[in-house]
Amino acid sequence: MIIGLAGKSCSGKNQVAEILKQKGFHCIDMDLMAHDLLEAMKLTLSSAFGPSILDFEGRVDRKKLGNIVFSDSLLLKKLEDLLYPELHNELTRYLKEVEPGIPTVLNAAALQKGEFWRRCDIVIWVKAPLFLRLFRAYKRDKRSLLHLIKRFRAQKQLKSQYFLSRVDTYIIRNGLTRSVLQNKVETWIKHLPPER
Repeated sequence: MIIGLAGKSCSGKNQVAEILKQKGFHCIDMDLMAHDLLEAMKLTLSSAFGPSILDFEGRVDRKKLGNIVFSDSLLLKKLEDLLYPELHNELTRYLKEVEPGIPTVLNAAALQKGEFWRRCDIVIWVKAPLFLRLFRAYKRDKRSLLHLIKRFRAQKQLKSQYFLSRVDTYIIRNGLTRSVLQNKVETWIKHLPPER
């Protein structure tokens, strides 16, 4: 069974993934996979977006790249068109190595846009209030409110309704404490279909 884990920025997907991992699920962090791919594609990316996206050691500076693509939807699409096919290939290779019989979680911010949901039997949509997500993003990234709002706007098309008509979708609301979230995830696990 493959379970997609989605939600908007700073909704708590990583917390849910951590809880599922503690419960014996195999978790694939698609964001980390994408970060590795960005580095592997640095020549292609510097050609597409300019050498200014590389740091003084020649590595991709994700903040600089983010500043470029999150300010222009066409440039964001250009990055996605370069990255997503490679990410699909990498995921295919990775899934072949996963031990059969263990539920696998795809923790992917781009589950919708990259159409990674097509590989999933179930999707968990993690939802949190906007003010809480902004607070978490500011605390984590130390970026300006304007930058965070631009990033959040780039995700405005991400909605749980997208998945509801395509694959079994469960919504987990994350707005209180870690223990409340843990209880919600454990309750969800108890209601998983028996083929798990």
